[in-house]
Amino acid sequence: MSARPSGYQQFKDEQVNVNIVKQKPEDVQAGTLCKGGNADFPIDQIPPNFELAELHSQAWNVGTTKLSKSQKRKLQRHQSSTQQNNQDDLIGKICDCCARQVPNHLLSIGCNNKDYSFLGAGMPLYFEYIKSCILMLLIMFVTSGDYNIITNIAFGTSCKALEDHKGQEIDEKTFCQRNWVTESSLANKRNGSEFIDLQQMLNLISMITLIILFQYFRKEQRAFDAEIDSQTQYASDFTVLLKNIPTDPTGLQNGDFDDDLKNFMEQHISKYKKLQEIIDYEQDRKQYQIQTKKPVTELKRVVAVNLCYNLDDQYQLEKSKQAKIVLKQKILSNLYGQGKDPLSSDVKSDPQVNQIDNEISEIENQLEALEKRFTEGKDVKNYFLGQAFVTFQWENDVQQLLEEYKLSKIQRLFGKKSQLVYRGANLIVEEPPEPTDVFWENLHITTKSKVFRRLFGYAITALILILCAGLIYWLSAIQAESAEEQALAVKQGDLKPNIKVKIIAQVASISIIVINALLAMFIKNISLFEKFSTQTGFNISLASKSSMAQFINTAVITFAISTWVTKNIYGAGGLVYNQTYVFISNAFIPGIIQLIDAGTISKWLFQYLEKKKGSKSIKTQQQLHELFEKPVFDISTAYATILKNMYVVAFYASVIPLALVITCVALLVHYWVEKYNIARRRTIKYNYSSQMSIEMIEQLELVLPIYCMTNLWWEYVFLESISTEAIIGICLGVGNAILPMHEINESMFSMKSEIDEHLPIQEAETGFLTDYCRENPATAETARQQYKIRVEKHKQQKLNMDKMFGDQ
Repeated sequence: MSARPSGYQQFKDEQVNVNIVKQKPEDVQAGTLCKGGNADFPIDQIPPNFELAELHSQAWNVGTTKLSKSQKRKLQRHQSSTQQNNQDDLIGKICDCCARQVPNHLLSIGCNNKDYSFLGAGMPLYFEYIKSCILMLLIMFVTSGDYNIITNIAFGTSCKALEDHKGQEIDEKTFCQRNWVTESSLANKRNGSEFIDLQQMLNLISMITLIILFQYFRKEQRAFDAEIDSQTQYASDFTVLLKNIPTDPTGLQNGDFDDDLKNFMEQHISKYKKLQEIIDYEQDRKQYQIQTKKPVTELKRVVAVNLCYNLDDQYQLEKSKQAKIVLKQKILSNLYGQGKDPLSSDVKSDPQVNQIDNEISEIENQLEALEKRFTEGKDVKNYFLGQAFVTFQWENDVQQLLEEYKLSKIQRLFGKKSQLVYRGANLIVEEPPEPTDVFWENLHITTKSKVFRRLFGYAITALILILCAGLIYWLSAIQAESAEEQALAVKQGDLKPNIKVKIIAQVASISIIVINALLAMFIKNISLFEKFSTQTGFNISLASKSSMAQFINTAVITFAISTWVTKNIYGAGGLVYNQTYVFISNAFIPGIIQLIDAGTISKWLFQYLEKKKGSKSIKTQQQLHELFEKPVFDISTAYATILKNMYVVAFYASVIPLALVITCVALLVHYWVEKYNIARRRTIKYNYSSQMSIEMIEQLELVLPIYCMTNLWWEYVFLESISTEAIIGICLGVGNAILPMHEINESMFSMKSEIDEHLPIQEAETGFLTDYCRENPATAETARQQYKIRVEKHKQQKLNMDKMFGDQ
């Protein structure tokens, strides 16, 4: 059995990166992308092959197969070579289990963010997002934060030194001790109304500037996305997603769901006029076939139909097989423990091992039979979900189809139906998610079930936050006792600082970081339970819930306890004191943890231990491949961390303006550590779309109402009054968060990506990260095997056509 899907294939060839084995070019009939093939990769073999695991590990490096100039010159000198070794050296080996090619051009740490575009537009936009956040903090600091810090330090007189109150009774909750924490905070000028009034005016200016900046962010984001989209081609550019397809096989041609739908779409798409550039290409292709004495065939405009299935039976069979493998591993471990050699007849002829091998073989036969049905599209009535990814020869056909039949969610909500009718059903035509963005195993989950799961998820998240609040309250209570001890000591003439207060503040800040990490783990499992249909939907849900939960835990709960329970804002062990330590801890501890990267170190350790076992390793080939992969980059957790930091700094920026500087440093460290990790120590499994970044900008806009509301609150707490500027700021911040700012930006700044070059999919797919047939678990094994053969043939044909027509 070959490998089940584990991600996408990163296959970013230049057109010069061709098969140099001399062979006659062969045409591969369009429309067979998901048919045929042979699956024979030993993914479950024990003991595993460590060389194959090393190859798999290298194939998952983050980079492209772009050749250097010297490699290109060497390729041209050896075009007539028939040695396969040269091909491997020049082009890079392909891992048979995942059909990924080993990249020979790894990304550098200091590369331009656009260089990440082969991973999807969402990857470079992620780094642009971090830069946007840093710019936001700098603007907040320049427009109001610097004035706040300067006036707090230079003109603030509200906080007093302990020496001035020696032998006096003080209230530990209301006495503001002057030190480096309180001196730069708003508490130090809480009695200076003239400074706070001007501060509110500057805060309003900061708010207006940020609103304008958000529109600039959106415009640049869309321009960046359009530029990447016009320069990079993905499988989704050639594909549409059709829904509401009849699942009853009655009336199907040969009982074949995918062939019948493909023929229907081929007839329908023929009404669209071809571009002159496409007509010229087809004429060149026809001349090439005539001159090489090949049968003259026309390119089909519909290349493949990949059906979506209920995969429960397939996953149950896989689960049963894995259970058998675990049992086999236990038996082998016992045999090796008895000193028996893995290659000895005692092991090979062991009756228990042979029996389990036979049972595994039976399950594999069932899996192969099921995949054959899925691939052929016949006798699948009980599995077909009425959805299909239809891939076309030309990107222009996709655009025309979407322009004519795609309906918005609002149009569908009001009952409007598409006029594309197939077997009596009005098909729903949508832009598809990227192949690696689809949660194929969740497509059969009903909307009702998803709603219930998400409501349950929110309830569990709320319960976890209540538990976190209890822990923070317990730490605050201990700290309050220490503050009382310090007040008593001052009255008795002892002015030594209470070390216990500082230690608890540091413990509380570290505890919050630990709790946030645990929160992220819990919420990730909750988001998985919610069964999203796409990886993007899952990532957005996880980032949104996790960032908000961590924000509530880091800022809101601490604020509520200090304000209404312990009633200690700026006293010893109070809100200002504790939260400053939280900002400092957040600036350095997460960056240090990321840089140390325990995940990578543990992988290295386990790889070393497994290599020492050699032929006595009881891991399957697939398990060894997973061990040799680098840790997977988690973009949702990364976005959640950034959003949490932005929310928290907006919440406390007016009372602790130093937080703007600290958080800016934290994001700068995060930016470069992320670039280093991705370049050297991460595997990226998914093709990230721009939708993730768009939604994160929407989430980031919550910074504005948080910022303006807390400005008003602190003004009320310290002056017991509310200024007009604070009210205007709230109106602007809330209005900006409520209004559809993305749609407004689209109406203000119109832009559209254009197709740079019209290529048939056979040529374009050499640059695809993957396609739908290779990612759909129902068809992946067959499609991956045939893909390697098909691409090499089309590369050679392209080279010969270029030579024939002088198009180098």
